[in-house]
Amino acid sequence: MSRESLPPVYPLTDFFRNPDRGFFRLSDDGRWLAFMEPVSFDDGPARMNIFVQELDGSTPAGEARCLTRETERDIAEYYWKGSDILLYAKDFQGDENFHVVAVDLHAGTVSDLTPYPETRAGIADDLYDDPDHILVAHNHREPQSFDVYRVNVRTGEETLLAENPGNIIAWHTDHHGRLRAATASDGLETTLLYRESETDGFRPLITTDFRSSVSPELFTFDNRCLYALSNRGRDCLALVIIDPDNP
Repeated sequence: MSRESLPPVYPLTDFFRNPDRGFFRLSDDGRWLAFMEPVSFDDGPARMNIFVQELDGSTPAGEARCLTRETERDIAEYYWKGSDILLYAKDFQGDENFHVVAVDLHAGTVSDLTPYPETRAGIADDLYDDPDHILVAHNHREPQSFDVYRVNVRTGEETLLAENPGNIIAWHTDHHGRLRAATASDGLETTLLYRESETDGFRPLITTDFRSSVSPELFTFDNRCLYALSNRGRDCLALVIIDPDNP
């Protein structure tokens, strides 16, 4: 084979470098386009940061504006909350204790919604239909356990919704953002817990061991049953509906 017929050789670094621009997201009202691109501040290494650009219909209008100034590491992912707040995860000095951070589209102010030392947090539910709140799970109270809070993205005020007794490894919300199910484990067996409302206590539905699994995916759209991936009674995973009255 002649050298002319060989395919081009690309540097290995091309496969791992950040895109010049990517991760495009539309605001809920369709008036703003957000995206990320690498940018350097004060001659430091270029980090992925969030930019926003106003739209005239479907056409970008004016210049894109850099909304964040992260210098320690790339922003890995971000989300719109309504049409004037963006959310992303941020740790400090590489400690892997990620916090949930909100940035105001117009003012550019950045607010740490989980401003606790040595605490890891994550979004449990973005509460799409609620313009002011999200559900956040964090381990400020007890490092080994993640409690769930309703957090106001504008004020940072939080309200405890569920305290983890120490064995909950996952929380599950219905389509109204209500905390209705949980997955508990003692290290050997896993139990799916369920409750009719947030004022009720959780009750066990199904307990499995290492030979079988039940992984809740979402509530049915009447908010009564659960869709789950399970291999109970079969040799492969299947999508099933779990009826709390007859699990």
